[in-house]
Amino acid sequence: MVFDLLTLTAIPTAVGASEAVHQQRLLDEEAESDERQAPFYLDVFCDAESRKRDEVHDAIVILKDGKLRLWPKDAHAKLPKKDADSDSAPHPFTGFYLPFPTEDLPHRPIPARPVLGLVSTVPADAKGKAPDGKPKLNWIYADRETRELRYGPRLEARGHVVGPWDWTEDDEQGLTLNGEECLVAVEEKEDGRGWAVYWDDDDDRLKDHGIAQKHRVLRCSLERRLVEDNRKRIHVE
Repeated sequence: MVFDLLTLTAIPTAVGASEAVHQQRLLDEEAESDERQAPFYLDVFCDAESRKRDEVHDAIVILKDGKLRLWPKDAHAKLPKKDADSDSAPHPFTGFYLPFPTEDLPHRPIPARPVLGLVSTVPADAKGKAPDGKPKLNWIYADRETRELRYGPRLEARGHVVGPWDWTEDDEQGLTLNGEECLVAVEEKEDGRGWAVYWDDDDDRLKDHGIAQKHRVLRCSLERRLVEDNRKRIHVE
């Protein structure tokens, strides 16, 4: 009789565990869906009242020197213009959503929605090819101290804000971090091409971090534009 009672009391626990595993699998499948992993570029929309607005609006996000920066687009190709100094175009952000590895995140109970990360192919001058010849992907993250948006391997990114990234619910177009369109353009250099992307989690144009006191900060929206040839051969570092 004692054995039977123990068996009966264990049944709800077993059923609950099985349901939790099932729900976790559904959440994982949603995070790894084809829609989430469709590669895209990032265009910039800015309607700020500033004489510098035209340097930001309709720019494209590029990867350069470890950071996400803004660059003017070629009117025909809709990709970055060539740099007059190097006669080559910088590397555009070309990425998609991917769950960040759970082993690098604080323990969470099951079921839990995966932390949706953001990855992009990296410039060739940053060893942008894996040994097997596939494009190498780095993780996009917000630096906890400086609030800069940067790219790097998992071991570098995991100490910073790696997500959750997502898209705006109404149109699945605007890029969000922690559920908000909280990204801004910061003018690091006054040369027309000195803009970088930062994370403005306090929605105060980075005043609390002392950046607005030193640099021009414009609110903007980063908007997805799907890559027409979306065949992916990847190597996530």
